[in-house]
Amino acid sequence: MNKLTEKREAIKFDRADILYLAAITVIGLAIRLILRVVTTDDWVMYWDPWISDLKEMGFSYLATDRYDYTPTFVYILWAISKLPINPMTAYKGLHIALDFVAAVIMGKIAWKVTGSKIKSIAAYGLMLLVPTIWANSALWAQCDIIFMTFLLLCFYYFFEDRPNLAMFFYGMAFVFKLQSLFIFPFLVILWVNKKVQLKAFLWIPVLYFLSIVPAWIAGRPLMDLINIYMAQGAQDVWSLSIKWPNIYQIIGNQYFLLEYASSGTWLILGILMILMYAMARKRYRITNEFIVQMALFFAILTPYFLPHMHERYGCVADILAIIYALMNIKKFYFPLAHILISFNCYMAYLSHLGSDEPAIYYGVWAFAELGLLILVGLDVWNYLKNPDNQLPDSQLSVKEKEAA
Repeated sequence: MNKLTEKREAIKFDRADILYLAAITVIGLAIRLILRVVTTDDWVMYWDPWISDLKEMGFSYLATDRYDYTPTFVYILWAISKLPINPMTAYKGLHIALDFVAAVIMGKIAWKVTGSKIKSIAAYGLMLLVPTIWANSALWAQCDIIFMTFLLLCFYYFFEDRPNLAMFFYGMAFVFKLQSLFIFPFLVILWVNKKVQLKAFLWIPVLYFLSIVPAWIAGRPLMDLINIYMAQGAQDVWSLSIKWPNIYQIIGNQYFLLEYASSGTWLILGILMILMYAMARKRYRITNEFIVQMALFFAILTPYFLPHMHERYGCVADILAIIYALMNIKKFYFPLAHILISFNCYMAYLSHLGSDEPAIYYGVWAFAELGLLILVGLDVWNYLKNPDNQLPDSQLSVKEKEAA
């Protein structure tokens, strides 16, 4: 895609690098080991009962409708139920291990897009220290690190100029979490600019279908399995924003619940369609930096207008913001601000504040999130308007010239 996609030699670490990496690894592990003993409501209400049922019923549990996550996640719980160790230790241990896998991938991404050993090492350390990462896995016992790891692999292989493999990992992310769709529009822009073949998008439905086959064989109706994400969307309708600082925290998240929930969904679809159409009118050089800008923009924009967003739904933007700043050090404040916003929302839930407001009102954070959205949106706009980034007509097909 650009000169940064060329193959790089493996990073060569000196003694100081190795000592730093060892120290930051120990620190990251220490944080997680301290937090691993915390029992949260999500563990008590969901994962522990599901694992207990799996111990009792075995694989036949997959035929029931007692779980509302995709079967792929339940397969992991089934495997945990077979282990001769404490289920919470096994569960959190797996996700903690994935924290370190994601950190290594982040370091490789930084090396790929910047060519800087210092930034690569810093990226590894940042992924281990970011509070929304360790709080999600080690403290909260959530599973977002699974799909985020696959998304990081997706970006890594886009930077490697291997779009088919990138789309495979995107499909794997979708298998675990619907929130992977937050950044789907940037894939459409890559397709319009002929950086992704249309057939590569087949990885998404194919991998999802393959993932539900064992549960289907176990006895759960196929349509139930296909509609799991639809069923998830019908839950938690008691608030337009479940502790995420978006537009509903500004206009009010307890009013016109049914009306705003439906119209808000159509609103964001309309906004995305307008943006994708406008961005598809021209052809552009697709650089690594532009990929990150687009993905980060959509990762913030989509949950800003979608109703029923949870406090964890800024996690994709959190990791993209780190890459964004690594590629442009002048944006160092961006991940700091976004992670602060995300972690504030985490703690509003994890500290059992219930219906109480956090120390800083959600509406303030919602305006801050809007500010970040505008800033990265301006970066995308400036890139698109720069004549140097627009491909000349000679590089367009006859049909594309007629359409333009």
